[in-house]
Parts: sequence; C-alpha cells; structure tokens
Amino acid sequence: MSTLVSIVMPSFNQGIFIRESIESVLSQSYQKLELIVADGGSTDNTLEILQEIQGTDKRVRWFSEADKGPANALNKALNQIRGTIIGWLNSDDLYTPGAVERAVGILSSSHHYLMVYGQGQHINQQGKTIDLYPTLPPQTPIEQFRLGCFICQPTVFFSRAMNIMLGPLDEHLKTAFDFDYWVRAFQGFQDRIAFIDHLQASSRLHQNCITQKMRRMIALEGMQIIDKHLGWVLPNWFETYVDEYLNSAVNLQKKEANDHLQITLKDATPYLKEVTFFYLQTLIQKKLDAVY
Repeated sequence: MSTLVSIVMPSFNQGIFIRESIESVLSQSYQKLELIVADGGSTDNTLEILQEIQGTDKRVRWFSEADKGPANALNKALNQIRGTIIGWLNSDDLYTPGAVERAVGILSSSHHYLMVYGQGQHINQQGKTIDLYPTLPPQTPIEQFRLGCFICQPTVFFSRAMNIMLGPLDEHLKTAFDFDYWVRAFQGFQDRIAFIDHLQASSRLHQNCITQKMRRMIALEGMQIIDKHLGWVLPNWFETYVDEYLNSAVNLQKKEANDHLQITLKDATPYLKEVTFFYLQTLIQKKLDAVY
C-alpha cells in the first residue's frame, strides 16, 4: 500500500498566488496526498478559490479562522494530518514536478530517514528565478547554522514520527520558526536526514511575504535561536540587517537611522557577547558615515 502524504499550507490573503501553489501540489506525479490549508481569516478572494478547488478535488481540506500567526496555523494543520509523511508549502511557494515522489522515494524506502530536503530557488512575484537558495547537505556541521539557514523550507519533507519527537513549531517565534525547527532536527538526529540533489521547490519573494516585510524580526529571532541552541552568536546576523536597512532607508535622516539601529542593537544585546556588542556599535557608525 502506498504512503499517504500530507501537505500543510498556511494562508492569509494570498489570493494572488494560492491557486498556483495548490496546483503545484495537486498536479504532482505522486497522487496519494492530501492538502490541508490553514487560512488565518483571509478577506480577499482566497476562500472563494479554496471552495472552488475543493469542489473539484476532495484531497483538499481547509479551514479559516483567526490564528496567532503562521506557526500557530501550521500547528493546527499538523494536528489534522492523516498521512505519515509531511510536506509544508506556503501559499505563495511552488513545488517542482516530481518533488513529492522524490521525497517519498527516500522516506518510504527506509525507516532510517526522518527528514529529507533538496535544492531550492527564489522566484519573484511573476515566477521568474532570482537565484538558487544557498543549500548545504545534511553532512554539514551544525555550527554552520551560525552563519545562517542553509535549508530551503518548502523543499523539506519529514515523517510524522519526527514531528511527534520534535513537538510543535515554536509559536513564540513570528518569522524564524522554520529555522528553529531545522536546528532542532539537526541536534536530534542529523544522521537521519537525507538530501535530494534536485530542484524541489521555489520560494517566492515579494513585498508582502514575511521574508521581505519583517527583516528586523528575522534578524533578532535568528540570533535568539542560535543563542538558545548553539550558544554564542556571530555578528553577521546584525551586520546583514544593517546593510538591508540602510539600503531601504534612503529617505531617512542620519539621526533617525542611527536611533533605529541603536534600538535594534539594544534588543539584540541578550544574544551577543560584550565584545561583539561594541564591535557592532562601531560598525553602525562606520556604515552611517559611509551613507550620509
């Protein structure tokens, strides 16, 4: 008997993208799957699209209710799955053809593997490739996470057993709950994670996605996760945010930009060594002087 795969999809006002995302699931060569959409109370045309699609394909289930953020929505969906293999696709991302079949081929052929991920890419609002995700294989030392995430979230599939062992996504995190989950998986059973050297999914970058809208929170939560699981935090998380902020803050005065960065640095202080804090204070001034 073939394995049932459960795909969970959080959604909130993604009517412009969700149909294409769902079609990338339902058109997979591996057909024994279910799609559970956890909608956060969309006010655009998302619900009409979900009703229409469910009317033609009973593999789709969905619910729409207020939630406490995407991690909470995902946990609700995970509590409703029927399958033993889980995929997680955001409502603006896409699977490539054959992605589910390749993942099932690894996870169902051996009880050893609990998780698998593959190559990913960033696409823009129109679906054009921006760049490849900087993916590294599971043999990579866990310390590499200090430099940033090297797992493209929509390429990941994992067993229900792994979800039970790791527990739910951390709902205290508003942006980096996926990064936290991968670090926890590496800590728990890195040798039971497999890799597919094939383009598995596309992660869409656009002005309304979390990755673009919440850069400050992503940087702070990334530092929080590294501090919690791995200890000391490298300055690169904050350096990257400074560069991104100054590139986008072209209309601000120097004092306004400095005030914002100093407040952000203060918020990051619990995760930084004293020497790193003073280094970043100096860095902020150098960057500001170079821009203004």
